[in-house]
Amino acid sequence: MRACLSVVLLVLATELVAAGSLEEAKTAFDKGDFRSAERTYSELSNQGDRTAQLQLGLMYDEGHGIPKQYHQAVRWYAVAASQGDPEAPFYLGRIYQDGRGGPQNYARARQWYRVAADRGNQKAAVNLGSMHALGLGGPRNYQVARQWFLLAANVGNIKAQENLGVLYQNGMGVRRDYVKAYMWFAIAAATQRDSEAVKHRDQIARLMVPDQIEQGRKLSSEKVYTLIRCHAGSALPCRGRSGISPDTHSASAISCSRRRKSRFVLSYPIIYQATQHPENHPP
Repeated sequence: MRACLSVVLLVLATELVAAGSLEEAKTAFDKGDFRSAERTYSELSNQGDRTAQLQLGLMYDEGHGIPKQYHQAVRWYAVAASQGDPEAPFYLGRIYQDGRGGPQNYARARQWYRVAADRGNQKAAVNLGSMHALGLGGPRNYQVARQWFLLAANVGNIKAQENLGVLYQNGMGVRRDYVKAYMWFAIAAATQRDSEAVKHRDQIARLMVPDQIEQGRKLSSEKVYTLIRCHAGSALPCRGRSGISPDTHSASAISCSRRRKSRFVLSYPIIYQATQHPENHPP
């Protein structure tokens, strides 16, 4: 009994030390002491800590206080991804899509985005949908793009919401539907006050009759209310958190923008992607 208790206490103590070291590394990073942060993250990474592996990959990717080393970034992202980290595959996809440290490889970017999206990463779902819509790394497929956008849009991602508006506005993989296009642009505009979404909402409104606009407003209001309830932790079911996935092969669901000229409005609706470059030291 004492032996078992000793083992439990040892495990707890080890976890506390690791957690403390991660906090120390983050504190060093936030203070601009990148060398200390790199050293601590390296020690923890070699011990198998996937959070440290992700952060070390980000440091090499971004070059914070140390030279950029994309091969090292790929190495640590891949190790963290192999341990189930949901963010690491997204950053691997970004490296391969952007061609940082080597040639662009859209097919491999798609593969990594798919891994991240299946683990619930909504940014990866947006980028995966964009690659399907733009025909990067494989055939152009607006229907599959729509499915990935829808998963991310239903958990509040505004880029996905705007992309759905673009698809419905131009009839890409769906029947052209100005009401649904207006709805998605209005949702993005309402939830984040996004200027592009406001512009597209107002432009498509000029192509609609008053009854259509009223219908689009009603649908967007209902959807925004549902999204707010979802994010507030309501018991209401939230699409995108319910195990729905865009095809029968997906294991789970989602819990350089490229321009395409529109024939219907004066601006250039965009298939948006998530942030082009890694974000600074995500929590």
